[in-house]
Amino acid sequence: MAERTEQGLSDQYTRASPWPIPLVLGLVVTELGIVFEGLVPVAVAGMLLFATSVVGITRESQFADTLWRPTLTVAVLFVVVGAVLYTGTEALTRSTAMMGTGVVVAAASLAAFLYESGRL
Repeated sequence: MAERTEQGLSDQYTRASPWPIPLVLGLVVTELGIVFEGLVPVAVAGMLLFATSVVGITRESQFADTLWRPTLTVAVLFVVVGAVLYTGTEALTRSTAMMGTGVVVAAASLAAFLYESGRL
């Protein structure tokens, strides 16, 4: 008797990825926090959710062997894009939120490095 598999799942991938939903929620929450001026901490939380999802996707798809490298890459991208927005546009709220999120993500990258290297 042939083994039955679930429809939509291949033999290689036995489960669906949980990361697309938090990724989209991170973008939506970020935009809500930016649109409503007083909700900048909400925007930062949305960007942190987005960054976590990106790092999770890179780890799950085996593009990265460690946590700290993709986390540091996302942090650098946030800081660079935030700095470009700050200097080149009038989007000060968005740019400062991005740069602040980049700093928090960089700190998380340092913590991941210390944990993975056994120093923490």
